[in-house]
Amino acid sequence: MLKRFAAALLLAATALPGVAADLPAHPFIHVTAGAEFYVMPDIGEIDIDITSLETDPDTAWKEVNARLEESRALFARHGVAPEDVVVQDIVRRPRKVDVLPEGQPLPMETRVSIHLTVRDLSQWTPLMRSVLVLKNIESLAVSFNRSDRDKIETDLLGEALAKTKLKAELIAKGLGARLGPATGVSVEPLKNLSNSMGMASDPYARNVGDRRAPPKGAEMALVAAMRLAQMVDVIYRIGGAPKR
Repeated sequence: MLKRFAAALLLAATALPGVAADLPAHPFIHVTAGAEFYVMPDIGEIDIDITSLETDPDTAWKEVNARLEESRALFARHGVAPEDVVVQDIVRRPRKVDVLPEGQPLPMETRVSIHLTVRDLSQWTPLMRSVLVLKNIESLAVSFNRSDRDKIETDLLGEALAKTKLKAELIAKGLGARLGPATGVSVEPLKNLSNSMGMASDPYARNVGDRRAPPKGAEMALVAAMRLAQMVDVIYRIGGAPKR
């Protein structure tokens, strides 16, 4: 069956010049493999927008500043270093509304955005429970990361490459052929190749991040394991018959 499939691919490439242009010029095996790892994060990040809808600019500015100082004090109590708190300039701008009553002026908002990095996650839950009840908070988002993420993803890449070679060796053995050297590697989907061969995959199947929805509400106060993953596409040359 594998031999017939390989022969069919070669015939298709020969018969369709447009397809052949996207395929390697030599007999090949195209394999995809991945590796994933679930690990607890050691860094958390929080994005907050403090907003005032006061019509008077001075009153709005004072309200936003008061909430900003309350937030800074809260962060400090939970061990967040001042350099890990990034505050943008306070801005006053028109507020987006779905429907504006006729004759009414466009409402204004005064807003400041804050980004903070929490390096001691033992403080995450009590900090977030306090953040969730702060006044004038309109936008709130959280994310997690690892300080050694680069090393973990490098290890996962090595594991994924090893899996592709094993899969390719099994396919070559089934074809009664010898596996040649790798002639192409990509950590992104080889879309042109897959489309040319009629094997385009589900674009959501290669998600290399966390597939869960971002936490909302009270869930934001919980520290959850994160999924790290690496996917690779590799093209191997097909050699002759295996040596006996």
